Amino acid sequence: MTTAHRIHPTCTSDIALSARGVVVIPVDDVTALCHEAVVRARCFGRMVRAVHVCARGTDHQQLRRLWHGEHPLVDLVVLDADPGESPAAILAEWVAVMGTFDDILVVLADGSRESEARAVSVDLAVRLSRAFAATPATLVARMHSV
Repeated sequence: MTTAHRIHPTCTSDIALSARGVVVIPVDDVTALCHEAVVRARCFGRMVRAVHVCARGTDHQQLRRLWHGEHPLVDLVVLDADPGESPAAILAEWVAVMGTFDDILVVLADGSRESEARAVSVDLAVRLSRAFAATPATLVARMHSV
C-alpha cells in the first residue's frame, strides 16, 4: 500500500492517476466539514466519488438532496449496511470491486476536530486504513490538516 502522509492545501502531489482513475472519498455525513476535503480530493483527479455507508432501509433522498446542494459536481454513492456490519468492511469491499475496473485512490480525510477538511472520523479512517492494508492494489492518501 502506498500512503501519502500529508496533503498540503496547495494540492501539490506526486500522485497521478490514469485516465481511468477514480478518486474515492469516504464521508460520514454531508456537513460543511467535508467541503475542503472534497476540494482537495479533486486535485488528484477529475472523477471524484463520495461514498457514504448507512443503515439498510434508510431513506437516501434527503441525504442526496443535501449532498447535491453542497457538492453538485461530486457523485454520492450510498452503500447499505445490515445491522452489525462494519462500515469500514463495506467500504473496503466496494473499493476492491471498483478497483477491478478503474484505478482507485482513496482519500481518507480525518483531520483534527477543528479542521474543515474532515470527512470521516479518525476511528473510521483507522479502520479503513487497516482494511485497505489487505488490498495492496489500493492507493490510499491520508489527508491531515496543516
